[in-house]
Amino acid sequence: MYKLYTDKPETFECDIKIEGASLTKSKARLVVETKDYSLMFNGRIDENGKCKVPIKKLRGLIDESIKGNIRLEVIAEDTYFTPWESDFEVQASKSVTVEVRSQHTKPQLNETVKVSNVKQTEPTAKVEQVKQRDVNHVVNILKLLVHENININNLSIKRDKVNRLIARYENYFPITQSEKPKVIEGILKKLPKK
Repeated sequence: MYKLYTDKPETFECDIKIEGASLTKSKARLVVETKDYSLMFNGRIDENGKCKVPIKKLRGLIDESIKGNIRLEVIAEDTYFTPWESDFEVQASKSVTVEVRSQHTKPQLNETVKVSNVKQTEPTAKVEQVKQRDVNHVVNILKLLVHENININNLSIKRDKVNRLIARYENYFPITQSEKPKVIEGILKKLPKK
């Protein structure tokens, strides 16, 4: 069983031999399927037949303990192949378990902690770019839509992408049923026309 991780990126690697077609003109992709949805990761095949498919962190896309099917798809010129397939399971590479044995009341001390040499890295999931303190749903969703070049003119064409973005957003910031009409109205009023 192949293991996927929610909290670290990884690279799927394999060797591929193709006869009758160019390796460098061939395409490879990894398809991760659950019972509810599928994810696709594009990869590359070099001239020596080394195939590498980067898999980003899956946090926010797939929950831990989800199981499903994963397969490698290769498109060589006009021909489609599925040379590898396996079951998969999602887990975290790191986990922390806390067990409270007893509770003691002690006076709290104010301590100062100094942090230095902090390096800021770009989050891999676009939804993580939205600050958690900022709960203005309209502004946050607009940021995501603009980042994906979605505007009022192409909204109906890119509706599947919009639905996926909003579903991922709602995993982090749930929107109540009473808020949804206001959020939709606000997005439609403020979505830029390009």
